[in-house]
Amino acid sequence: MRKMSSCTLISFSPDAHEVGSDPVEKRTRVKCQELNMSQADRVEAGGEGLAPEAKLLIPYDRDYHGEREMEYQGERWTVLNDDPYKDYNGVVLRIRRKKGNSAADDGTTPAVTAAEVG
Repeated sequence: MRKMSSCTLISFSPDAHEVGSDPVEKRTRVKCQELNMSQADRVEAGGEGLAPEAKLLIPYDRDYHGEREMEYQGERWTVLNDDPYKDYNGVVLRIRRKKGNSAADDGTTPAVTAAEVG
C-alpha cells in the first residue's frame, strides 16, 4: 500500500443530463489511498465487464456519496464500481482514466514538445 494522499470526487447537478442545460459540478476533496491491484481483482472485475486501471480506498464511507467521476494525480477518472472496505468504514473504488484525461484538459490540442518531435 502507498501512503495517504488526496483526490477530488466530482458529482453533477440532478439536471445535468437534460437537453440544453450545462452540468453543474460539485467537487469534494477527500483523503484516499491507492491499493495494489491483484490478479484476482482484475479477474473479478472482468467477470463484471469492467476493466479498472487502479483501486483506491476512501477511508471514511461518509465522504463518498456515489460520485461517478473524480480527479486523482492530475487526471480525470471514471468510478467503475464501489465496495465497502471490510476492515473499517471505508469504501474501495475501482477506477479507470477518462478519455482526454488531464484534469486541466480544456479541450484544446496539447502543444508538441521538442522531445516528442525527435
